Amino acid sequence: METPAQFEGWAIIELFGHNQEIGYVTTRYFGTACLFQVDAPMLPERYYTLETPQYIASQWMASGTKVRKKAAAARSRLLGPGSIYALNPCTEEAAMLAIERLSGREIVVLEVPKKDVLELPRAAQDRVCFECGSTLEDGHEVGCSFDTEDEEEETRGESAREYGI
Repeated sequence: METPAQFEGWAIIELFGHNQEIGYVTTRYFGTACLFQVDAPMLPERYYTLETPQYIASQWMASGTKVRKKAAAARSRLLGPGSIYALNPCTEEAAMLAIERLSGREIVVLEVPKKDVLELPRAAQDRVCFECGSTLEDGHEVGCSFDTEDEEEETRGESAREYGI
């Protein structure tokens, strides 16, 4: 009787449906069924500074933003060979880097540096004031020559006086 082939090691597994599992993979047999057990390690909470702009909490955060990534518990998952599109063996370092980058852990913004238009993605640069660094949604900062709130109030006041309102 031939011994079935087994896999054991770190891997990035691509699943049908555009999903991925990353971790230490071992082959498990249950009767005649063969499954792959993927053990993802615990990810501790960590603090870091963004090296490149990143989309967090529905807005772009500039590089230099200090954030906290919440912890994630260790977990295991059993996968059937029929659901696997590709099994990509890799080193532990490569797997940990992929887990860190692709994990859906919540990111909490701790400190935002002064906005720098040059570091924002091109699409966001078009919506940022080159003078004060504020976005159109936030409005201009006080003292910015493009701050039109005071001018609009003055204009409304003059118009009201003209028409006797």
